[in-house]
Amino acid sequence: MAVLSGASNYCVYYVMMDYWKTILGNHPSIGFVSQGDIFSLDTKEFPQYPLANINVDSMDITDKIATYNFTLILADKPKVITPDSIDNKNKQVIPYDGISDLQDIYANLMGIMNDVMAYTNNFGQFELGNIKAVQFLDNFDNVLAGWVVNFDISVPNNCFNYCTINLNP
Repeated sequence: MAVLSGASNYCVYYVMMDYWKTILGNHPSIGFVSQGDIFSLDTKEFPQYPLANINVDSMDITDKIATYNFTLILADKPKVITPDSIDNKNKQVIPYDGISDLQDIYANLMGIMNDVMAYTNNFGQFELGNIKAVQFLDNFDNVLAGWVVNFDISVPNNCFNYCTINLNP
């Protein structure tokens, strides 16, 4: 399990991506974490589900604040539910009856989303902004379902005032 450094400079892209990959990878319910383009999200032949993908979509920079706009995808593979018995003898009770575990996937992934956002809000060294989550179904190569979560994070911009290259020799 990776540990986060308390004295990190979160305006550096790699540091911010390492933060998200670390907390997503440390979540006990996430089987696989990737970063980058969503078109390469589900290209691994047998990924462990559920999976998470994090990507920076854009960044607003001022001399004091850097604000990242992220997309987090939490996805799982729906499974067909088959009853254990026939007729009314020992019939299995399924709370959200249907032909798949889709509602369970949405509920579980929402719990994961709440965990990582609450951790970030309570223990992160930055400000968590607007969070918007949208459900999806039948996306990607392996017909996944889950949530696409867009959110902003503002961090102190410690990078703006430092230039290590002499641009006027």
